[in-house]
Amino acid sequence: IVTSPFTARNLIAEFGVVAPRISVVEPGTDEAPVARGALPGQAPNLLCVATLTPRKGHALLIEALAGLKDRPWQLHCAGSLVMDPACSAAVRQAIATHGLEQRVVLHGEQDEAGLSLLYAAADAFVLPSYHEGYGMALAEAIAHGLPVISTRAGAIADTVPAAAGVLVPPGDAQALRAALARLLDNDAWRLHLRSGALQARATLSTWRRSSERFSDALAALREQEP
Repeated sequence: IVTSPFTARNLIAEFGVVAPRISVVEPGTDEAPVARGALPGQAPNLLCVATLTPRKGHALLIEALAGLKDRPWQLHCAGSLVMDPACSAAVRQAIATHGLEQRVVLHGEQDEAGLSLLYAAADAFVLPSYHEGYGMALAEAIAHGLPVISTRAGAIADTVPAAAGVLVPPGDAQALRAALARLLDNDAWRLHLRSGALQARATLSTWRRSSERFSDALAALREQEP
């Protein structure tokens, strides 16, 4: 039982698992209020929810945003700062090197209430991961009706519908910067992606439905046993 069609395809291609033995059960999402975005007169809020580890691409995000200092924006990063101290230190150094201390806020790990506040104030969600087996934070962003800027790494393309976001090649700072620039410069395009996210929001599985599908997959496995 895997969390995405991407992982199912990898099991078939790399490990020789036959397709009938694989069930895809995508995680559920909680019902969430639609994000309201930044208050009038404030810079747009970009939100990244991910532990600060190399795989999540925070350093790449800082590099991309360093080329957009001439535009108004604020980046809020929620996620553990202690899981990989070396990565956290490198991200902090990159922020300082590019003079972005007043533009990037590292909130650290957040409880449910704190994370809800960050989602509510966000205008867009950005996560330049190098790999995702599903992309739980991306699904949660869509549940809040947020347009997404991410990468085509791993299962992200399975998680983020084309109408809800833009996916760039992993590790490509210039492509990431171009997508963020368009998001910040083109209000109509950002609203178009937001509309797509709101439509995709209605298609997300609930935790109850995901649990039922998981149970069904286990029951089917029992029926296959001799």
